[in-house]
Amino acid sequence: MALSGTLLACGDAGGPVAVTTSDVEVDVAVKPLVLAPRSAATADPAVAGRAVAAFGVDVFGAVRATTPAENVAVSPASIAIALAMLEPGTTGDAQTQIRSLLRIDDPATFHSSMNALEQSLEGRVVEVFNEGDDPGEVMMRVANAAYLQQGYPFSPAYLDIVGTEYGPVLNEVDFSADPDVVAHQINDFVADATNDRISDLVADGAIRPETVLALVNALYMKASWLETFEESATTDGPFTVLDGTELTLPMMHGTSASSARGDGWVGATKSYVGGLTAQFILPDIDRFDQIADNLTTVFAEYETNRTSGARFAMPRFESRFGVELSDALKALGLTGAYVQGGLLGIANDPRLVIDQAIHQTFVAMDEEGTEAAAATVVLIYPTSGPLLEPVPVTLDRPFIYRIIDDQTSATLFIGQVLNPST
Repeated sequence: MALSGTLLACGDAGGPVAVTTSDVEVDVAVKPLVLAPRSAATADPAVAGRAVAAFGVDVFGAVRATTPAENVAVSPASIAIALAMLEPGTTGDAQTQIRSLLRIDDPATFHSSMNALEQSLEGRVVEVFNEGDDPGEVMMRVANAAYLQQGYPFSPAYLDIVGTEYGPVLNEVDFSADPDVVAHQINDFVADATNDRISDLVADGAIRPETVLALVNALYMKASWLETFEESATTDGPFTVLDGTELTLPMMHGTSASSARGDGWVGATKSYVGGLTAQFILPDIDRFDQIADNLTTVFAEYETNRTSGARFAMPRFESRFGVELSDALKALGLTGAYVQGGLLGIANDPRLVIDQAIHQTFVAMDEEGTEAAAATVVLIYPTSGPLLEPVPVTLDRPFIYRIIDDQTSATLFIGQVLNPST
């Protein structure tokens, strides 16, 4: 039957964004829907915060395993938010796996907490700690967007949860006409949200014409150190890479907020204005991989062994990193969303799977503070072909059969054939 409808959601400005479906042959009803505005932040953001922290160790390890010789930087918060927007659309094994990966015990509580976490981050303000002090600056920006194929019968329940808890900007697009146009729209959205630090998240040709949904998160942070490094104290110093090569780099010198020592490592923290902290772990020589593979233990040990701040030095650095996350996510157990039948919550379409999960980061640290940006896009499309490999069947021995009414699933006839010739 041919159906059409209009979906409304709240954009960043609070006004409705129309997503109008065109007439399309579908096997499920599409009802006109007005999505609720993003809910107020009443939940405890620490629930999601703890989940993102644990997920962060996992996803860093999985990405690092695929690129061990590179500078790696991922944003667990950005990736987790993009996956959290996908979670209400998962079913079966995919749902079990994504909930395990994101530490979701109660979905409603988790999504409300993620909402509160996003609003908490965006609400950070600079506090003047002593009269006359320069308070520095802190800026946190979290932006979500969803790009929906026009005419596709998305589940109203799915869009309602995503709209209420994540408040994405909804964009009706036509992937099939020119997917590169949509890629440019996504890149423009991300560039605007990240102060142009990430401007090419999706390359031309990366999106299939068959794509029906793109879930996007962009995260931007700029924060001053609570105690800046004096530029006059920055001097050239040695930095030895893993293969033993010694480099000479500008090293910033100052004081940490806390420090600690553990088995095979030393570490320090340095505070930003606005209630943010950078934590650094320095593995002993020849123990980098061992420490990097056991960060959950190391971070817990840091808290146990935490002492006051001490002398602290680090190099200025700027890092750009990009990765397609699918191999890492599958290694972490999220396989069900990549096979048919795992995303039935998005639409009554068993062909839907994750096509790609693209992630980019930018991180720069200097004497004044840190600027960092991240973006994640999860692309969903319907695969072609059957759910499983075709199974050749020859009824060359006794068999059972039944005749079913597809609309009601009622069995009209059932029987067995032991000898077709009688």
